Amino acid sequence: MDEARTRQELIDARLALAGWDVKDPSHVTEELDIDLREAAEPVAASSSDYSGHQFADYGLLLDSKATAIVEAKKASRDAELGREQALQYAENLKRTQGADVPFLLYTNGRDVHFWEHGFYPPSRVYVPTRDDLEWMAERRRLRRPLSVELIDTNIAGRDYQIAAIRSILEGIEAKRRRFLLVMATGTGKTRTATALIDVLRRAKW
Repeated sequence: MDEARTRQELIDARLALAGWDVKDPSHVTEELDIDLREAAEPVAASSSDYSGHQFADYGLLLDSKATAIVEAKKASRDAELGREQALQYAENLKRTQGADVPFLLYTNGRDVHFWEHGFYPPSRVYVPTRDDLEWMAERRRLRRPLSVELIDTNIAGRDYQIAAIRSILEGIEAKRRRFLLVMATGTGKTRTATALIDVLRRAKW
C-alpha cells in the first residue's frame, strides 16, 4: 500500500473517527503549504521541496489556524520515520509565518504518535478529537509552573505526604511520565493522590 492509498483508506478514516472532516477546509488542510521563501533567514529544507515550498500532509485547524500537523507514511513503513519531518514543518511554519503549531502527529495509518514538541516526549496514542485539541491548546496557554503551586494541606498535610507530592511534581516538570509511591495502610494514599490532582488541576496541567 503506497502513501496515497494509506492516506485515503487508513489515515482519512482515523481522522474521520476523531471528528475531523478531511473535505471541510475549516477542519483540515491537506498538503499544507509552507512557503520557505517567506523566511527572514535560511530554514531547514529537504530534497522533496518544490520551488521553495514544503507541503505537510495535513494541517488540523482550530479557529482557521493550523494547530497540529499530521505527517503520513505508507503503511509498510515505520511511523517513527515521520517524526523529524513533522518537527521540521512545524519549525518552518513558525519561521515563515510566525505560526505556533505545537502538536505533531505522525502515522502509517496503523500506529499514531502524538507529540507536543518542547514539552513531553512523543507517545503512541490515537488521533485527538477537535475537543481534545482545543483542550490541549487551552492547557498549553494557561499552564503554570508546578514548583510555585501550593499544596492544600487540608487535603494532605503530613510532612511525608507533602514530600511525596513535591517529588512527583518535580518529576512531572522534568518530563517524566510514570511514578510509584509505596505507602502503608493508614498513611493517606487517597489523600495524597487527591492533593496531587488538586495541584495539577489548579496549575492547568
